[in-house]
Amino acid sequence: KGSKSMMYTLDELLMKMGTPETRERGQIRWHYFDRHDAAAGGFAEVRLLDGGATLVAELRQWRSCAIEGDPAGDDVESLYLHARRDGSRYAVTKIAFDGEEYPHPQKSVIELGLSIFHARALDISILMVEQAFNRDDIVHQPLPALPDNARVSRAPRVPAQEPGMRKAEAQWGVVVPFRPRSLPAALARH
Repeated sequence: KGSKSMMYTLDELLMKMGTPETRERGQIRWHYFDRHDAAAGGFAEVRLLDGGATLVAELRQWRSCAIEGDPAGDDVESLYLHARRDGSRYAVTKIAFDGEEYPHPQKSVIELGLSIFHARALDISILMVEQAFNRDDIVHQPLPALPDNARVSRAPRVPAQEPGMRKAEAQWGVVVPFRPRSLPAALARH
């Protein structure tokens, strides 16, 4: 059993990770990928398991930072957090980031891990939203402007959505942007 100073309420953990919606939804996740560069992509997920007795947060982000084909420049960032409920509070029993595992972490390591998750998840969310906007720009390109005196004999063609886009939307569902809430607003509910 950890000391009470290393125990967190569920709201504290979720707020520090920037995912307060997890309490209502039970799970929140987001992802992105670069179809032009298979070495760039990422995902983040926070979920409550066993009726809320366990909180698991994980993310993985890979980027191609290689200069002229140097594989040493590739970068993989990862984080895994596992917390178990003890009464009304949660004890972080395991945390790992960037290849380092801390099975019985101290409070400073937990705080660092929560901050890392928040920053990297925000980065993944921003890239995911940019990807969604870029996809919409590609799929729904504006039609070229016609001169004022031009006659149009038929309706202009709207570009069809690529079959791969429909498959990806069916597989991943609705994009949920990362929206951190202010701490006082979340604490005022209790």
